[in-house]
Amino acid sequence: MKYFIYVIALIFPVLSVQSETILEKIEKGKISEARDEIGKSSSASVRDGNLLFYQALIEQEGEVSQQFLDAAVRAGLNPELLERNTYLTAQYYLASGNSEKAAATAQAYLQRWENGKYRPQILRIASYAFNLEAQEENASRLNSNMIRENRGQMYGYMGEIDRAFRLYGEKDYAEAQTICRRLTNSGYPEAAAPAMYMLSKYSIEQKRVDDAILYYNLLKERYDNAIGVADLVDRFANLDNISSDASAEKITGSVYSIQVGVFSEQDNAKEYAKYMKKFGENVDVSNKTVDGKKYYVVYVGKFLNTQDALSFKTRLEAAEGQAFQIIAR
Repeated sequence: MKYFIYVIALIFPVLSVQSETILEKIEKGKISEARDEIGKSSSASVRDGNLLFYQALIEQEGEVSQQFLDAAVRAGLNPELLERNTYLTAQYYLASGNSEKAAATAQAYLQRWENGKYRPQILRIASYAFNLEAQEENASRLNSNMIRENRGQMYGYMGEIDRAFRLYGEKDYAEAQTICRRLTNSGYPEAAAPAMYMLSKYSIEQKRVDDAILYYNLLKERYDNAIGVADLVDRFANLDNISSDASAEKITGSVYSIQVGVFSEQDNAKEYAKYMKKFGENVDVSNKTVDGKKYYVVYVGKFLNTQDALSFKTRLEAAEGQAFQIIAR
């Protein structure tokens, strides 16, 4: 009995303090520790496919990483890592501009792992790659599969974003904008942010400046660090200072204000309006309804001519480091 207790005492510490695997270290960002572990292990078996795969994950140079992925397959991988390796290879080919190989690798994945762990991502890669290869029928079919299989989930919404992007490319603005407006309230930043960006971008292209400003401000409010924010600022810089529908007849006798923000929450709009009062101009908040949803627009200043409005806008942008627009009211 004493011997049994002694054995249990020896076993339990081993079970409760298991060391992390190399893959766990990598996924937790412990890259230096993972690199050291790979170095120790590879001295015994330099052609171990699993170790080559781990090396690919920590390699910063994309082309070199892909070389490790190829070497890992040749050396032999365990099944789970082989599936992930194939997914990463398809991703690499797409990112490097080789849409033909991306499509082929994605197809190979779907044939071997029909219901695999990375199926949604692979469907997206394949659809995008086929679209680049001008194989619209295959691209549309795979995109539809992605949306149907993941409806109401993140990848389903991302599939809808991809569909809207293609529709915009085909100049089917009405359908594309319907999709994007719905996705702005999806609850998933991966879908909502691109949707707002596209709504603003293509509104600029169609000279619907008021709509462009609205969606730009919504994007800035919710996802200030989204890549599209900076791009839209550059696009606005090339626009006229007055909304495109503000003809001379329409604006006669009007005042001009600087639209500085659009908010989905009234309290946020009021707080921003309070902040903007430091510039010494009149600040007010107005309601705006878009697709049945109420938004709150913050305006600064009431100028009788465009020159005064432009002068204040320039000072405001320099102080805040953001792009604003002059609106005729």
